Amino acid sequence: MSLEQFSKLSLGDAMVTTRAGTAKAARASRSLQDPDHDHPLPSIESSPPVSPTPSLVISTNNLQYNVSAFDSDLRRRAKRGLEENEIRMKYCAVSDDEHSPEGTKYFYIDDDITVAMGGKLRRPRCDQIMSTVPESIQEQPLELSPDGSMIQDVKPAEILDDKSLASIATDLKWVMRDEDLPEDDDDTRDAVITMLSVFEPQDALPGEFKYPESPLTSERSKKYQEFADLFTQYATRDPGLYLQVRKIIDPDFQTRVFFEKIDTRVNLTFNALDEYITHGPTNASPEALRFDIPSCAKKLRALVKAIADFYQEQIDDERDARDVAVRAAAALVTILDRVTDRNVNAYADITWGMEAPSDAAETNLFIALVEGTAAGGAAPFVLSALMALPQDDVHRNHWETLQSIEQKLDHPHTPPEYMTAFRKVVYESRKRAASEVREGESKRAMQE
Repeated sequence: MSLEQFSKLSLGDAMVTTRAGTAKAARASRSLQDPDHDHPLPSIESSPPVSPTPSLVISTNNLQYNVSAFDSDLRRRAKRGLEENEIRMKYCAVSDDEHSPEGTKYFYIDDDITVAMGGKLRRPRCDQIMSTVPESIQEQPLELSPDGSMIQDVKPAEILDDKSLASIATDLKWVMRDEDLPEDDDDTRDAVITMLSVFEPQDALPGEFKYPESPLTSERSKKYQEFADLFTQYATRDPGLYLQVRKIIDPDFQTRVFFEKIDTRVNLTFNALDEYITHGPTNASPEALRFDIPSCAKKLRALVKAIADFYQEQIDDERDARDVAVRAAAALVTILDRVTDRNVNAYADITWGMEAPSDAAETNLFIALVEGTAAGGAAPFVLSALMALPQDDVHRNHWETLQSIEQKLDHPHTPPEYMTAFRKVVYESRKRAASEVREGESKRAMQE
């Protein structure tokens, strides 16, 4: 049975369930009350009219209902409910509210109609859900109770309990709410903007898309931002639309796109530094991206922060963040490895005539990021973000790279406190991770 059949609710002859129905009823009422309107008198010689409500009603989804036991009024209501009404489903959900009856299923319908079924609530009169029962039952005319609450002596709520709402939602292509919705409009906007950022024309990261640094963006980005704002307004008013978008742009897809952008951005940042060092600020091609040492350092700090923020968002939303942790560790270790390769005076061999800056933090990327953060009292570059991740993921996948980084850090430019923090991440955290793994294996062995 198709989606609209859930809307075949026998709520009474005078009940209007949609705006279209309201308009239709109003027009019919005006027509009946118009005293100037001529109505032809029926001919006494005309043939008896064919009953508009036969004993067998065929629904829009080709299911047959036996209504032979009904009087003409009930037959008319059954025919109208099975053939004529159109109500669109926004989404459905199973209640997890401690104040709601256990097992209550909620159906959120367009025009702000909500139907609840199951638990201790009064059951609605409904001829829906039967499309999900075995075909052998559907092949014969279905017996519909006069009040519409049962079909084949089965209550729709019982089918929901037996088959589960999630399974029925899949069969009927309904949107199923399987997690909490955002708490308010601001949270909805943040969630929608984060989802839509995956398609941002200039590959902006979620934070950049929410809060652009500069208004001087491309026309495509401006138009996309306007579209995102408009879409967010609709998603805020219609949770069903929000859930449909989330089903398409799911968290796994968002994670993959985010780290693809991060990897691309890391490569572009280092390439832009090389372009600047090779050609200077004016001699490169106009399309080339060029960063001097301070600009490159600023970009890399922003990328590290974006990675840390993205991981923390998954933890705050209580999602399984294991895949995010693995990808975050890979990106962070790669950034630190490439920075430790740049512990040189970048301007030592330039040929484009500029006098090199005298401040080492402006000529050496390693000093700008590793020594500079220690001197300024900031969190150790990359290490603070690595410490927030599950250490087993950090060490298992990147142990050799971490050992190589340690060798490169064994240099006078490395502040002692940074080396101490690095070894704490690498060695003490590794011991703790190994201990946790052994403890988990011991518990599993005892349970077996």
